[in-house]
Amino acid sequence: MATGGSPHSLAIVVLEGTLALDVAVAAQVFGPRPTAFLAMRDELTSPYDVFVCGGPTSRLRTVGMAVRDVQPWSALASADTVVVPGLDEPDRHRDGEALDAIAGAAARGARLVALCTGAFVLGFAGVLTGRRVTTHWALAGAFRELFPDVELLDDELVVDDGDVLSSGGMLAAADLCLHVLRQDHGQSYANDVSRLLVSPPFRTGGQAQYRIEARSRRNGSLHAVLEWADAHLDEDITLASLAARAQVSTRTLSRRFETETGRGALQWLATRRIDRARALLEDSPMSVTEIAFATGFGSLAAFRRQFAKQTGTTPRAYRATFGDRAGRPPAQGWTRVQSSLKEMLS
Repeated sequence: MATGGSPHSLAIVVLEGTLALDVAVAAQVFGPRPTAFLAMRDELTSPYDVFVCGGPTSRLRTVGMAVRDVQPWSALASADTVVVPGLDEPDRHRDGEALDAIAGAAARGARLVALCTGAFVLGFAGVLTGRRVTTHWALAGAFRELFPDVELLDDELVVDDGDVLSSGGMLAAADLCLHVLRQDHGQSYANDVSRLLVSPPFRTGGQAQYRIEARSRRNGSLHAVLEWADAHLDEDITLASLAARAQVSTRTLSRRFETETGRGALQWLATRRIDRARALLEDSPMSVTEIAFATGFGSLAAFRRQFAKQTGTTPRAYRATFGDRAGRPPAQGWTRVQSSLKEMLS
């Protein structure tokens, strides 16, 4: 935190293609408090001095307009915390002047906060070697290829590695910003800001519960076997029965599974069963026990263990998050976040 009684200086970085919602979340959490905050506390002054840094090409991706009243990249030299929102095309190298300024802030000891794909910017700035970070689960492969010297924990919603903090997914930006607020000003203050956002102060589970695997084309030698297994997930399927259906030995079957699916036969089968279970939890009225047996698990306990292993949460919690809520009123969150963005751009 800043010393000498001065407010903590916090810079929000806006590059070409920066996502508007990430900027709005950071501005809402750290910026001036709206009048509605008086319902929680008798104060509207933020403990942070928030400003935006950008360059000639800085534009917010979602709303397609430039941010006004931006400070030059040199202003990052005075920031105690540098927040880097997510951006479009994150694997594209960005403004060299901006990257140098971020690297300079890191060398000076500034705290770095990457929201979602903002971690790519920190990677290009060369400040993540040997650090632990997260980013959006769907971009984990691209991130690892670009930055092999960084430890990516892509199942986590938030990773706190001391003076480098990161979040996975666009709305996980709120989780991370509230985490920073909790570190700086305590749980009670962070709780009140979360009430302002109409967002939970802390979410359990990680990104694994949101991850889905891209369905690859099944045109290899196992095409018929995979299609049959998908249609009979509720049955007792063994390695031997799959090998018999493919008319090969179990050793040959295992080798082909590794080649064509990237995993062993039983691992593939467990993943497909959990995929089917997730679909049933989202769309069907079946009980958790019924789903366990409908997807081929021999017991409810085995189903719960495998579900937790693959998703990081429980079937009941997954249904509460992703289940069909037809007929219920829509969530009212993010209204004030959008208002904050309009104020910043006005």
